Amino acid sequence: MKAAVLKSAGVIRVEDVPEPQPGPDEVKVKIAYCGICGTDPEIVEGRFVPPEWTVDTIKIPGHEASGTIAAIGKNVKKFKVGQQVACNFRSPCGACYYCRSKMENFCESPIPASGSFAEYAVYPSSAVYALPQNINLEVGAFLEPVSVAVHIVDLANVYPGSSVAVLGGGPIGLLALQLAIKAGAVKTLISEPVPEKRELARKIGATLTIDPLHENLEDAGKRLTDGRGFRTVIEASGKIGVAKQAVSLADKGGTIVWAAVYPSDAKVEVPPFYMYQNELTIRSVFLSPYCFPRSLDLLPVLDIKSLTTNIIPLSDIAKAFEIHKQGKSVKILIKM
Repeated sequence: MKAAVLKSAGVIRVEDVPEPQPGPDEVKVKIAYCGICGTDPEIVEGRFVPPEWTVDTIKIPGHEASGTIAAIGKNVKKFKVGQQVACNFRSPCGACYYCRSKMENFCESPIPASGSFAEYAVYPSSAVYALPQNINLEVGAFLEPVSVAVHIVDLANVYPGSSVAVLGGGPIGLLALQLAIKAGAVKTLISEPVPEKRELARKIGATLTIDPLHENLEDAGKRLTDGRGFRTVIEASGKIGVAKQAVSLADKGGTIVWAAVYPSDAKVEVPPFYMYQNELTIRSVFLSPYCFPRSLDLLPVLDIKSLTTNIIPLSDIAKAFEIHKQGKSVKILIKM
């Protein structure tokens, strides 16, 4: 089969590799679409190595996938060949301390899927979700990122009548904006330097959009919130300076959610007295525990299609990563 293989840092090529076959508890999926996630460039450029990769692993990235079931293992009962599905990229073991303590995102022995920038991938059956008939495969590829946005809003203390600032207008930021509005936020701000992304945020329903390179974000936030700041601030840009700025945008008693992946050696200075004086809460996001069933139900009621700015064939995946690097696209889907 054809697959995008990471050869070395910054070098990804489409090659012929052995087609994976499902084990007894696994499902083989003919991949239709796989989205480029914000972590994928980190992997391709060598700044992050998936923990399941070993020296001998054929290094195929990609995890935001949808497709059609091509084969099932002998123990799999709830799926059948030909079903359209979307997939998680791992399953918790169900037996470790964290799985048994309702914290499956911290599973000590997760079961990984094979990489999804490929014609076929194999998943644990527990990581596969049948798509309803009203959801096509293009939209289905958003199931995993929607689950992350669901977890963000779960942590973010959003309620009817609240105010929310989202810093960063990428896929996760724009999905979190939609979910925050559905959760009851009535005053919403998106901070994003790319004009096309700000326009999309307005279409989705943002009350106010700000270009942080040319406008004062804190002043704009104060004007929108009657001088108080936001009940919730969601940082989705992945920039350390913005993660620090998020703290100053929150109202007293507010919640800040750092909802991005940051460099492992980066530090954010937070003044303890300011935290004490304002009773702020800072949360962080790691994966999306127990969020996939709700995310599946949300797919039909979210504006997903507007977020897809590029669909690029697998053969041009290196070009897709170059486009992603330019920062103007929202979501790039790789089509197999």
